[in-house]
Amino acid sequence: MSYTRVDYAAHDEAYRKFKAAGKEGWGTAEETAQTLAEWELVLQSDHLPRMGKVLELGCGAGDVSLWLAVKGYDVSGVDISPTAVEWAREKARAHRLQAAFTVGNVVDLQDYADEEFDLVVDGHCLHCIIGDDRQSFLRSGSRVLRPSGCFIVNTMCGDPVKTWARDHFDPQSRCVVGEDGLVIRFLGTQEGILGEVRDSGLEIVEWTHVPAAGEDDQDSLWIYARKQKCGG
Repeated sequence: MSYTRVDYAAHDEAYRKFKAAGKEGWGTAEETAQTLAEWELVLQSDHLPRMGKVLELGCGAGDVSLWLAVKGYDVSGVDISPTAVEWAREKARAHRLQAAFTVGNVVDLQDYADEEFDLVVDGHCLHCIIGDDRQSFLRSGSRVLRPSGCFIVNTMCGDPVKTWARDHFDPQSRCVVGEDGLVIRFLGTQEGILGEVRDSGLEIVEWTHVPAAGEDDQDSLWIYARKQKCGG
């Protein structure tokens, strides 16, 4: 069976609920701290530029983007949720940090010019992108990268761990499908996701598979890819 029905804009409702509930963002404070600890390790890679312009795809409430701003990068973030973007702007003002957050579609990145950024990062977003939009996401990210720029993918992968996700998982399409028939997540195989990145024209220079830390977690795949000078 092939699933194509998806409502990306529905993420805004989730962000409204999280903000009203006093949460830090999409995750808990502990989950955010864990995410930033992972990024601290990522930033040690020799593949990443030590300065320059960064675009986070699916920036949400801005925690990763603002953390990168503290590290000295010139940061932009894009998300389809107006609530998330305004939340990120509020955090930037509160911490007196410079970052440009924009409401937009990570699939086409129409508000960004070709070869504008030194680094593009997937803000744990790719697993929310479904079907043909996945190649558009990767190719658009490559388009806005400068030659030899780095694209970091951080995505869920593998068979579902959570009980609810297992009960709503279609192994043929590798989609987790809600009660309303809308696709919630794509949990590709490690090999399949690596193939998608290569098919987009990006060169994979390193990747790491991180197993789920528990029953409420999910395996993830970190990919360091480079835009090739001769194309993209």
